[in-house]
Amino acid sequence: MTQLTFIGDIHSAADDLRALLQDPVVAASRLIFLGDYIDGNPQRQFRDHVERAPLDPLGVLRLVRERVDQHGDVALLGNHDAFWTETARWDTLQYQTWKLNGGAQTWRRLGIHATSLPAVAAALSDAPLKDLTDWLAAQPLSWQNAAILAVHAGIDWDRPLAQQRDDDLMWIRDDYYFASQQPDSGWHANDLGKVIVTGHTPVQVLAPGRGYLKMQATPQDVPRYLIDAGSRSGAFDGGVGSLTLTAAGTVVQAKRAIKGRLYDGNQLVTEAMVAAPPAKTD
Repeated sequence: MTQLTFIGDIHSAADDLRALLQDPVVAASRLIFLGDYIDGNPQRQFRDHVERAPLDPLGVLRLVRERVDQHGDVALLGNHDAFWTETARWDTLQYQTWKLNGGAQTWRRLGIHATSLPAVAAALSDAPLKDLTDWLAAQPLSWQNAAILAVHAGIDWDRPLAQQRDDDLMWIRDDYYFASQQPDSGWHANDLGKVIVTGHTPVQVLAPGRGYLKMQATPQDVPRYLIDAGSRSGAFDGGVGSLTLTAAGTVVQAKRAIKGRLYDGNQLVTEAMVAAPPAKTD
């Protein structure tokens, strides 16, 4: 039976995505991308220095689209991707939110050098970007089989699955994670009864040093997995995370790519492991 590899937020890290796709287990899987292909922080912050982190949103979108169109993989829409599609529809709030969350630098990399809503919306709605705008707008917000649900952010536990709001699927955080909106309240029980895989919140926020997070209210609770490994978040160990499951939801492996190198998802990554060697001096 085909294994499923879920890939977390990428945020313009085409180099790390390429490295991750070279892993033999990932390459042999059906891929489910969890969204947030664009935007990102162009710096990697260490305690004593800062390194450049290249942003290539078009490269990421080409790689993801190729996997969907040629291999039958799945690309879910994330909140940053929705910034793009809704700005193209002249949504003022989405445009303003995008502008404050990496939009301006993404526009430059898309070849858009004006920053007004009319100019950005027009560029996204005309060649050569219109093709990508239409493709993004056609992507789903969720994927599921009999045992697993994948969405970008999470779900509202008070609503049936068929009645989830788009904003929750792309934006929800604490209400989905915690029993009573507070981290010290413990994890919310998985009331859905399916394995749930999400991105959206970098793992570094909740479990620094790890590549993914397993959430269970009790040992008997059906697990939920957070696999946003902090790609282009500014974290020194930010990378593109993945989790490979059987169709029944059993973990096969977890991997993350950081600066083009693969690490086990359970491995604690330190600054010394990731930092570039000091430049040689004469």
